[in-house]
Amino acid sequence: MTASRPRTVARVGPKSVSRRPRGLRWVLVAELVANLLGFAVMVHLARRLGPASFARLEYAAAVAAWLLVLVRGGVDVIVYREAARRPSLIRPLTDVLIGLRGLAALTGYALILGLAVLAGPERGPVVAIAGLILIPSALVTDVGLRASGRFGWIALAQGVRSLAYVGLAVSLVRNPGDLLRAAWSVVFAEVAGTIVPLAWHLGQLGWPRVRFRKRAWIVVARRGAIAGVTRFGRVSLYGADLLVLGWWASAELGSYAAARRIVFGFVALGLVLPASLAPAIARQWACGANLARGLIEDSLVRIWGLSLPAVLVLMVMAGRWMPLLFGEHYREGGPWLVLIAARLPWLLTASFIQAALTACRRESWVFDQTVGLVLLALVLVPAAAAWAGPWGVGWALLAIEIVAAVGGLRMLAKLGLSPRWYLWRHRLRGLLP
Repeated sequence: MTASRPRTVARVGPKSVSRRPRGLRWVLVAELVANLLGFAVMVHLARRLGPASFARLEYAAAVAAWLLVLVRGGVDVIVYREAARRPSLIRPLTDVLIGLRGLAALTGYALILGLAVLAGPERGPVVAIAGLILIPSALVTDVGLRASGRFGWIALAQGVRSLAYVGLAVSLVRNPGDLLRAAWSVVFAEVAGTIVPLAWHLGQLGWPRVRFRKRAWIVVARRGAIAGVTRFGRVSLYGADLLVLGWWASAELGSYAAARRIVFGFVALGLVLPASLAPAIARQWACGANLARGLIEDSLVRIWGLSLPAVLVLMVMAGRWMPLLFGEHYREGGPWLVLIAARLPWLLTASFIQAALTACRRESWVFDQTVGLVLLALVLVPAAAAWAGPWGVGWALLAIEIVAAVGGLRMLAKLGLSPRWYLWRHRLRGLLP
């Protein structure tokens, strides 16, 4: 009787993880369509309202977007990440998130009302109305969609919101006296954007049950505090120019704001990547650093490969686009468009790297960097505004974005996720999502 041969068991490697989440293409397409529609609406509003009223609307929108981060901030990042890691917690995490968002929305709107009083009778009412977007934003039930990678539903929600905004703005705004109607259009479009996520949540999980659960709220809020402060600081840097210049020269701000909106249409499209890929980076970081590194490399190459041509087109055509799109009253915004466009690749790079580091559980690194950038901006931007107006602010923010991007790349290298730039040719082959 011969001894039986020991049975060999083949090692089974970890299940391969797709680098690019399914449905991301639809989100990018929806964001592109939304930006095109939003651009058309912006042109319509700029022409109908005129530079002075359009400047007031842009200032109100900047204030609302600034404080919106209190509602859709660091707690969202933490909840999305944990729900992606533990799908069984999607429903309770949704309940906790809506409760915390609601509390933040009430706090943020109280601050907006205070700013509306300080802004005076001309700008105060539009600031107060635009700030109402905090309320519907707090009620978005998108945890399950983002955590499970159902980006098609997110794209549909974006489409509904965009179409609602177009219909309301075009039908309600006809002349400079319709400034308050323009602000209401933004609010009701935000309400429309909550319908699709709520419909999915009702079909899969039922109605959200918002209850005060002290322990759960404290745990989530504490973990999201660092990411929340970081995101608040980052958005403060995004809107620092309008927030500072809005008090400096309202009439001249109209041309600057129009040029800025052109560039930030591309920014909004580029920021889809950090928001959509953060849960995927978190999953791949848990499986291994190499997987996360590959996704980060793909995303950075995509950011630079798409943003650089956009910057060149904006710079070359700046002198023609401003009067062609908005009218002769906005001609002086052409040179500002060139300066603001130069921020685009640096801003997108810094934002994506911060989102990637947060997904890899390095919130403290991002927090330290953001605090440093905000302190730099608090000194540099007001001084630049007093010295050279919009030009000084533009150059100051460009320098800050370059510092942020370079610092982010150094942090990736410290974590072992430094992009392998010698592979850029291979990455460019898969540039389109």
